[in-house]
Amino acid sequence: MAIFAHPDDEQLVSGTFAKYAASGVETTLVIATRGEEGEIAPGIDGNADTLGAIREKEMQCATAKLGIQHLHFLDYRDSGMAGTDANNDPRCLHRADLLEVSAKLVGLVRQYKPQVILTFDPTGVYSHPDHLSVHRTALMAFFLAGDPSAFPVQFQAGLAPWTPLKLYYPVWRRVWIQLFVTFLRLIGQPTPEFLKTLLQNTPPNSAITTQLDVSNYVGMKRDALLCHASQSGPDAPVHQTPKPIWDYVMRTETFVRAYSLVASTQSESDLFTGV
Repeated sequence: MAIFAHPDDEQLVSGTFAKYAASGVETTLVIATRGEEGEIAPGIDGNADTLGAIREKEMQCATAKLGIQHLHFLDYRDSGMAGTDANNDPRCLHRADLLEVSAKLVGLVRQYKPQVILTFDPTGVYSHPDHLSVHRTALMAFFLAGDPSAFPVQFQAGLAPWTPLKLYYPVWRRVWIQLFVTFLRLIGQPTPEFLKTLLQNTPPNSAITTQLDVSNYVGMKRDALLCHASQSGPDAPVHQTPKPIWDYVMRTETFVRAYSLVASTQSESDLFTGV
């Protein structure tokens, strides 16, 4: 089970989803909002009022490409970037009660019984308010789902406590981000602010515990990313980066193992090591 904030966040682990879905692993994706504060790329017939519905369909498209079996939205509103007016919308995830969000996630964990959970690291990748909220609530859900004293009303619906075995944070390799920043400079493009923050937040390579070879799924990853057409304008990295560089970077997905209840090796090539 992966828990993220917006449609297209799953691209952090799209190859992982495709790899495990192809091997018969049951896969679930939870998205907290519909990304109503995202961009609207040229050529997309939409506006601020319809973007959420558009991005939900894009998420369904990507889910189908990756073979993800279960897709759930938590139905909060996108909070927008830090410091924007959208942060104050009472419907947004940033303003939601953490226990309320966690209870919803606990219910889904108890329903689908994942052995492994993936979510944002404590930095939220690039410090987006929704990413930070998802990190906090997913972490709570990971530890509360197996506690019979937590949200016992759920047991009336036939659910039972369930304890996931491993928690991972998907992360980028710092060298990859530096490579892309260098490439942007070479072609005369400015470095986006989110990319600067991402570079600051990316952990050192020594923190990475797990590397998955997803080279067989690079094409599928690209197809799934292109489903998110509203967020993939002509200046998007997927269109600006030469395909050989893109394919090289996308062939491996890396993780920090945050918690494990089973014996794990220092360096893993499988999220289910020890399970």
